[in-house]
Amino acid sequence: MSDTLRTTCPRCAGMNPQEAVYCNKCGQQLSAAVAPTPSLIAELALWRQFIGPRADSYMERFRVFREGTQERFTPTWHWPAFVVGWLWYLYRKMYLHAAIFLFGGLLPMVLGAGLVGVVIWNLFAAVAANYLYYMHIKLSLAMIDRRAGLDQNVRDHLIHDAGGIQPYVWWLGIGLMALAIGAGIMEAPAPITPPSPGSPA
Repeated sequence: MSDTLRTTCPRCAGMNPQEAVYCNKCGQQLSAAVAPTPSLIAELALWRQFIGPRADSYMERFRVFREGTQERFTPTWHWPAFVVGWLWYLYRKMYLHAAIFLFGGLLPMVLGAGLVGVVIWNLFAAVAANYLYYMHIKLSLAMIDRRAGLDQNVRDHLIHDAGGIQPYVWWLGIGLMALAIGAGIMEAPAPITPPSPGSPA
C-alpha cells in the first residue's frame, strides 16, 4: 500500500490504513486527526534513534508521563530493572542511575537488612525505571541538540555515543553471578567433626 493511502498518527507518527478510525499502535483517534507537523515526526524519530532496540515499546510506555503539555511521574513496572537492578540502568547507558542503584542495593546488606532490603530496593528501581529512562532521554537529547546545532552527522554521532544499549552488560552480570556463587561456596563453613570416643572432653 502506498503512503498516499495511509494515515499518519499525530501522537506516535505510526502509519495506519487510510480508513482507520484509531491508530493501531497507540489508540489515538484518527477520524478527526490532523497530520503531524514535520517537527513532531523529526522529534519522534530522534527518540527512536536514541532508544534503539524496543523503541516502539518504550515510546508506548512513555505516553503515561505526558498529558497534553504537562509531564508527571506515574508509577509503572519494569521487569528487567526489578530482576537485575542496576545492571539494566548500565545496559541503557544511565551511568549515574546505575551507580545509585548499585550502592543503594549494597546498603541493605551493610545495614543488616539482608535480602528483604535488596528486594525492596529493586522494587523501587522497577517502579521508577520507565520514568527515569524517559527523563534521561529527554535531557540527553536536549544536550545533544545544543551541542550539535544543525550538523546532522555530529548529532548522529552523539546519539550513538549516549543512546542505545551496551550488550556486554549481560555478560558482566553472568560473570558477577558466577563470582558471587563461587564466593559463597568458598566461604561455606567447614563441617563440624565430632570428637573421637577416646579423646578428652
